[in-house]
Amino acid sequence: MSVNIEENGNLKLKPNTIIFYEGENIENISIVTNGEIDVYISSKEILGIEDENEIMRYSCRLFSIPRNIMLGIGSYKSNSKYMFSFKAKNDTEIYAVKTPTQEYVKNFFKVNKAYITNMYHSIAYMILKSYEEYMKIKKINDNIKIISSNLAVMYFNLQQNKAKIKSEMFKNYKDIYEDSINSGFNFPTSFDVDFIRADHSEIYMLNKNQFIENNEKLEFEIDYVRRFLTMPKNIKTQFFTYDINMSLDASHMLYENLKTVSSMLKTEIVEAIENILFLSSNENESLFGEYFKIAIDLDKQDKDNEVWVKYIGFMSSIIKDIYNKIKTEYDYDLNIDLEEIESAVKRISRSTNISSEEAALENDDIRVTIGFEELPAEVKNPTKRLIDMSGIEEGKAKNFMKSLQAFKKLRDKFSTEDDVRKIRRGVTSVFFEIYREVAKRAIINGNRSKLVEMFINFGYMDDELLTPNQIMDLYEIKDKSKTKRVNVYYIDEWLQKIYDKDEPPSVNGFGQDYREALRELKKRGTISDKELEEHWESSSKRLEYEVDNMIETTHRLCYGQVSVYFPILHKDMITKDLERALIRRDVMEKSIKEITDIDFSAFYREVLYKNKELNIEKELVMQEVLPNIILMPTFGSRAIMWEELSSRQKNSTGRFLFPIFTSEEIESLLLPTIGAFRWELCKTMLGPAWNDITQMSITSEYSDYVQFYKKNRNLSDESKEKLKIQIKKCRNNLREVFVSDYNLWIRYESKGIMRLNRVARGILYRQVPFAKNIRDELSKQPMFSEIANRFKNIRNKKATELENRYFKFTKTGNPLPPELQHHIEFYKDM
Repeated sequence: MSVNIEENGNLKLKPNTIIFYEGENIENISIVTNGEIDVYISSKEILGIEDENEIMRYSCRLFSIPRNIMLGIGSYKSNSKYMFSFKAKNDTEIYAVKTPTQEYVKNFFKVNKAYITNMYHSIAYMILKSYEEYMKIKKINDNIKIISSNLAVMYFNLQQNKAKIKSEMFKNYKDIYEDSINSGFNFPTSFDVDFIRADHSEIYMLNKNQFIENNEKLEFEIDYVRRFLTMPKNIKTQFFTYDINMSLDASHMLYENLKTVSSMLKTEIVEAIENILFLSSNENESLFGEYFKIAIDLDKQDKDNEVWVKYIGFMSSIIKDIYNKIKTEYDYDLNIDLEEIESAVKRISRSTNISSEEAALENDDIRVTIGFEELPAEVKNPTKRLIDMSGIEEGKAKNFMKSLQAFKKLRDKFSTEDDVRKIRRGVTSVFFEIYREVAKRAIINGNRSKLVEMFINFGYMDDELLTPNQIMDLYEIKDKSKTKRVNVYYIDEWLQKIYDKDEPPSVNGFGQDYREALRELKKRGTISDKELEEHWESSSKRLEYEVDNMIETTHRLCYGQVSVYFPILHKDMITKDLERALIRRDVMEKSIKEITDIDFSAFYREVLYKNKELNIEKELVMQEVLPNIILMPTFGSRAIMWEELSSRQKNSTGRFLFPIFTSEEIESLLLPTIGAFRWELCKTMLGPAWNDITQMSITSEYSDYVQFYKKNRNLSDESKEKLKIQIKKCRNNLREVFVSDYNLWIRYESKGIMRLNRVARGILYRQVPFAKNIRDELSKQPMFSEIANRFKNIRNKKATELENRYFKFTKTGNPLPPELQHHIEFYKDM
C-alpha cells in the first residue's frame, strides 16, 4: 500500500516506503522536507489501480528528488493521476496537505503564495530530469536496436532466407532483409563485429524523421526549463506571487509538457525492454535462442557452425552487459537467465575449436583486476604532483582541489543541475592553467616523465577517478604503428612542433591566426609594438597560445557533450575498453585511405606551380595535401575540422582534431569532418565568389539548390518535402546540408544504393566524383549513366586541353615535369 494521508502535517517515512504509485489519483500536495525520494516509471501501461507491488516489479528507477521538491504537482487538475511512482530512498520526511477539490487547491495557493513558485519549479525540475533520463535510455535503446536489427538481418542472410519464423518482429526483419538484398546491398557472410555494431538504418530504410521533428520543438521547451531553473529565486517569487490565477494557468501549461516528456520516456523504456528481450528471452522467440537452435542443428548434421557459434558468443557478452547495466542503473530485473546463457555458450563451444571464453568475449583478453597498491609509484597521487609542478597560485590550487573533491563525491557526474555545473566549472577554470604550465615544462625543459605524458596526452590527473586497471591501461598504452602519408600527432608531439616553429599556431575561436591575434592585442593596448614582435618570435609564447586557444577551446568540442563537459579523464565518461578505444595512427590512415579510395579528390586543390627553366611563371595544378590529425586528450564522441588551411598558402595543410579515445566508429567521425573540410576549402579558395552560381562549385551549386528548391522542376513533391525536413534538421546551415548528403554519397551511393534525389546526386557527381573504378561500375546503372557520360566527356576534354597546352614543353623530347604530368593524370586517369 502507498502512504495513507489522513490529515495535513509532517509524515516520517522509512527507507523503501512506497509513498505514491503510478496511476494513483492525486489527492495531496506533498513537499519533501528531509531525505531523498527515488522516482520510478513502469515499463507497462497502468490500467486503473493495480497492486502496487506489481507496478513496482515492472518499474525502472529513474532519478532521485531532493528536499523542497513538491509531489502531487497535478493536484489542481481534476482526475489527475501520478505519472511516476515515488519511493523513500532513506529516512525521509514529507509535509502533506490533502486536496479534496480544485477550489481547495486554489484557496491553498492564495493563502500560501510561496508554494505556487515551488509548484512551478517542481514541474520544471521533473521535466528536466525526465528529459535527461529519456535521452539516456534513448541512447541505450538506439544501440540495442542497431545490434538487434543487424543480428536479425544477418540471421536471414546466413540462413539464405530459409528460416521459418513465427513472431511478428522476426517477420518484419525478414522483409527488411529482402528489401535490402533487392536494393543491391551485400551482407557479410562471416562473423563481422564491425558490421553488427554499425548503424545501417539508411540501408534498412528505417524512418527517423518523426523523432527529429518532435524533438526540435521539445528541445526549445527544455531550453526554456533550463533557463527558468537558473533564474534567481527572488525574480521567480515576485512573478509567481503577483497573480495566482495566472500562475496556476502557467503551471497547467508546463504540466502538459511534463505529461509529454513522461509519455515519451515511458514509450522509450517499453521499447528498450522489448528490444532487449528480442535479443534474449526466457519465454518468447529471441535472437539468441534462434541462433542457438541453428548452431545445434548444424552440429548434429556435422556441418560447419563456427560463424553461428561466434555470433552466439558475441550475443552472450552483449546480453550480460545490458542485463547488468539495466539492473544497476534502473533497478530493473529483465528476468533473463544468465546461467542458462552461459551454459548454452559452453555447450555449443564444445562442438567447435572455439573455447567458451573466446566465444563469449571474441578477442577480449581475460584480465586480472588489480588494486591501487599495485600501481607504479610514479603515477600515484598525480593531482598534488601536477599542481606543484605547474606552480599556480596557492589560492587557485585550493579552490581547484575543493571543486575536484566535490566532483568526486557526486553520484551523478553528468547532472545538469546548477550546483553540479558550478563544481565542474570550478575544475575547468583552473585545469587549463595547470595544463599549460605542465606542458611548457615538459616541452621546454624536457620533463617527459610517465605521469606528465599521461596527463598531457590522455587527461589523467586523479587516480581516484579511474579504476586501477584503467590507469594501467593508460600507463602501458604504446601505439607503435606508423603511417606512410598521414601525420597523426599526440598532443605532446604537436606542441613540440609548435614550439620548434615547424608548424604555426592554430587559429583561435574567432578564426584569427597568431599574427592577427597579436595585432588585435596591440590594437587594444594590451601589448606594444615591441612586445608584438617578441611574442611572434618567442617559441614559449607560441606554445602558450596553442594551449590557451586551440586546445582549451576544442577540448570540450571533441568531448562531444558540452553541457556536461569535464576536462579530466574519469571512469564515468569511459564507455569502452581504453586500449580498444584508442585511435591508432595506422587505423586512422587506413580509414582515410578507405574514404579517399571512394572520394579520390577529397584533399586535392589547385595550387600555383612555377618553373623558371621552362619559363612557367603562373600555372595552376591539382595537388593533394593531406591534413594533420591531432589527437585531443579526452574520451570523446566528436571530431572537428578546425582549419582547412594552416596559413595563407593554398598548399598548407588542414587540421583535424579527434578525441584520442572514442567508442564511435572512426569512419562515422571522419566522414562529416572531411565533408566539412571540402566545404570550407571550397569557400576559402573561391573567396567572395563562393556562392556565385556562374562559377560552378560545391558551395555555389548547393547554395542554389537549397535556396531555390521549391521552384526546382527536377524535384518531386516527395523530394521537396524530404529536403525541407533535412534543411530544418540542419538548422538552415548550408554546410550541414551538404555534409549530411556527403555522408550518404560515400556510404551508400558509391555502392549503387540510392539515397539522394536526382539534383543532389548530379551536384555531387560533378563536384565530389567517385574514383574511376567506381564510376565505371555505376555507369552501368540507369540512374548514373547520363551524368557519368557527361562527366567523362568533360574530363576527357579537359585532359586533351592540358596535353595540347603542355606539348610545347615536351616537343623537344624533354619529359614533362611531374607536377604537370600529374595534373593531366588527375583529369585523364583518376
